[in-house]
Amino acid sequence: MNGAKDTSPVLEWRVTKSPRWIVLLSLLLIGFTSCQMFRSGRNQGDLEYWEERARRHGGRAVYDLGHSEAELDSVTRYQMDVLFPVLRRHLKGDEKLVLDFGSGTGRFTPALAELIDGRALGVDPIQRFLDLAPRTERVEYRLLENGRIPLPDQSADVVWISLVLTAIPEDSTLRRSVAEIERVLRPGGLLFLVENTHDRPNLPHLAYRPVEFYASLFPSVPLQHEGGYYDRGERISILVGRKRAGATPSAAF
Repeated sequence: MNGAKDTSPVLEWRVTKSPRWIVLLSLLLIGFTSCQMFRSGRNQGDLEYWEERARRHGGRAVYDLGHSEAELDSVTRYQMDVLFPVLRRHLKGDEKLVLDFGSGTGRFTPALAELIDGRALGVDPIQRFLDLAPRTERVEYRLLENGRIPLPDQSADVVWISLVLTAIPEDSTLRRSVAEIERVLRPGGLLFLVENTHDRPNLPHLAYRPVEFYASLFPSVPLQHEGGYYDRGERISILVGRKRAGATPSAAF
């Protein structure tokens, strides 16, 4: 750079005049530090990953990023056209509260409240997503902190989970989420689950699991496979079931 003092000859002299073992040790320490920095980036926590993704992509972050900005509204409309008739068939008509678990930017939350002619609560661990969610009189959004759903035991008539559990790759975190969902779902309540079940390798922050895994994931809610659709060539499966009567709330923590 123009005007910068060139200190490279001094650095070279210090290296060549130092004992060889010191030079080797210094190089090893530099390499170790660089390796740790590289690994810390690769081992970024799942929550931090989604916070960064939300910061970089805004509302688009909750979609498959293979979709262009212009496609996003049509993707949501298509999903609702496929999923809502299935959900409607399983409603009894007396539902008052639907929980949108992992609601993200609230793509479905207001429509879910309208569908049951009741209230909807959207919960998500990413505040930036919740800030983008649409507000209506029937809808409330709450931050999911430390995995705890801000609802009393057995208070939700319906739990809607759309493409959320795939984004919980760690088994212990997934099990805690399952226990929390079972805690807030009332006996006889409906669980509506939509997940990517395509047969493909996992990604650092996404786990692709088969239909059979999800069908037996909730101990008190036997789930049945009700078809699905394809998104960008990947299989998305729908599973539906009701919590067994007499099931006690799970202890998640």
